[in-house]
Amino acid sequence: MKDKTQKFKDMFGEDIVRLSIIMLFVVVMSFASPYFMQMKNMMNILQNISLQGITAIGMTMVIITGGIDISVGGVCAFSAWIAASLMKGDMNWGLACLCAIAIAGLCGMINAFSIGVMKIPPMIASLAMMNMTRGLQTVISRGTTLTGLPESFQVIGQGNIFGVIPIPAVIIIVLYLLAAWFMNRTVLGRSIYAVGGNPEAARVAGIKNARVLFFSYITCSIFACIAGLVFVSRTNSAPSTLANNLEMKAIMAAVIGGTSVTFGGKGKILGTFLGVIIVGLMTNALDLLGVSAYYQQFIQGVMVLLVVFLEAIRSNRAAKKH
Repeated sequence: MKDKTQKFKDMFGEDIVRLSIIMLFVVVMSFASPYFMQMKNMMNILQNISLQGITAIGMTMVIITGGIDISVGGVCAFSAWIAASLMKGDMNWGLACLCAIAIAGLCGMINAFSIGVMKIPPMIASLAMMNMTRGLQTVISRGTTLTGLPESFQVIGQGNIFGVIPIPAVIIIVLYLLAAWFMNRTVLGRSIYAVGGNPEAARVAGIKNARVLFFSYITCSIFACIAGLVFVSRTNSAPSTLANNLEMKAIMAAVIGGTSVTFGGKGKILGTFLGVIIVGLMTNALDLLGVSAYYQQFIQGVMVLLVVFLEAIRSNRAAKKH
């Protein structure tokens, strides 16, 4: 019985804390705002978290490998704008989306080559990619916003299942379920943990570290692209400012979800999903309470710093025990 209890704590202990935070938000905001518990507001939260939520899946994989990818905002904006531009040029929207995903995959491949083969630090390599993609998007778009996209494409971001559940909410839930299964049940998923936990041991065990990095960074860029496509579909526009600060929001969700930016090999997709929910609830609560966007950014930064501090304290205690 004790073994089962310990196993349960190991699997869900930290997630219980996050679930408690979510419940606390719900209870407090139920009294603070009469609009919070309305179904329309709940569905609005699920729609609004789709951009950072989908991107956070790939970011979690990259951070687990011991890396970081701050190019996701640029890749998201550049690839999604290209897709919107192709649609405006009368290309079939499905083919336009595939072209955008291919472009994002190429960006991820360049990141992976720089990091895994050329041994450039992840922060520097992804920073260069962020500047390149943001620069290219600015040049191509000339600061304009594309609108008037095909109605059939808009269904992805604006449609509802059973007239209630937003399609973006369904997309994000399905992607998280698939990602959780992949990370826990496949050889490649477990290899991502192995490479992040101890790259040399993983290499000795026969794992191709470079291949794992290529998969992780390419997947991260593709998820960022998918997130951008969903956002463009929902808003029926591709603005030049698309995905500003997306990398910080995705990292914040992953960190709050328990993914360690200090040590690789630690993190869970479920935890990231709960982190995304917490960030979404916090943003929605601050909006309902009329808190300025400038203060919101400060509060979110404080929250991330607090989580990192707590992680550092926990890691130091664990190190002392061993």
